[in-house]
Amino acid sequence: MKMSGNNIFDFGGATAIIKDAIVRSRYQAAKLVNKELLGLYFAVGKYVSENSRIGVWGRGAIKQLSELLQRELPDFVGSEKFH
Repeated sequence: MKMSGNNIFDFGGATAIIKDAIVRSRYQAAKLVNKELLGLYFAVGKYVSENSRIGVWGRGAIKQLSELLQRELPDFVGSEKFH
């Protein structure tokens, strides 16, 4: 775009438009990630609860699962919360 001597390009307006698009996109991505994680945690909780409740797993099963998962997924953020 070529500017004449009397016209000033509105970088402030362009910046606001781009910033708004970035912020909205980040918010949408965070919502999608949170929705997926919530579904995952619900399914895992249901699975563990069902197997614990009906007696498939004995005492200490959750602690053992926690330890195994921490070994299998050492870089998993949140793995310290499996205790």
